[in-house]
Amino acid sequence: MLNPTNLLLLLSFFAVRTVYAAFGYSTSGSTITIDAGSSNTLVIKVNNQSCDITSLVYRGAEYQYQSTYSHIASGLGSATVSVTQSGSYIKVTCVTSTLTHYYVVKSGDSTVYMATYTTAEPSVGELRYIARLNRSLLPNGIEGSYTDLGSSTVEGSDVFRASDGKTYSKFYSSVRHIDDQVHYVSGTDVVISMVIPNPTSYETSSGGPFHRDINSDRGASYH
Repeated sequence: MLNPTNLLLLLSFFAVRTVYAAFGYSTSGSTITIDAGSSNTLVIKVNNQSCDITSLVYRGAEYQYQSTYSHIASGLGSATVSVTQSGSYIKVTCVTSTLTHYYVVKSGDSTVYMATYTTAEPSVGELRYIARLNRSLLPNGIEGSYTDLGSSTVEGSDVFRASDGKTYSKFYSSVRHIDDQVHYVSGTDVVISMVIPNPTSYETSSGGPFHRDINSDRGASYH
């Protein structure tokens, strides 16, 4: 689970294979499908009722965890979602009474660009984007946050103790905002990163430059 506390970021995919596809989008039922037309193929799906990313297929493999999707906080629930194309850019716009969230895909670029504008305190609570990714394909990250290694809890429900006495927690992945520009998880030949532009993405965050928050959490099924 990639979990930044700001909402101007890039979800980027990196690997080393070249296969070109057609750039464009289509809509079917509640699903918007966008093909980045990139050399390393990326096809994403967005639910046009909730604004959730429901699929991230990169080079033919599904990296989105399928039991719970990627979204702001625990999900907006419902939103007015639209999609437009302007030249080399496709933009998905999600509007609620308190915020507007954007996904942008650029032709030939295996990246999902995101930004959020708020007019009031969102009803969903803490304003952060949570990407829940396929743990079986992306097992590597910040080792201290491998909570799937724990067999019991030692502090509330967030710190886990393994059989060798070591403890693991999603909070162990935290980095000071002043140093916190890239969150990542990886697999055999793939790295998926959230890149947080500095300093603009944290300019309205509470806590100042030395505040910390969760970057990632490797559970039994998602990372």
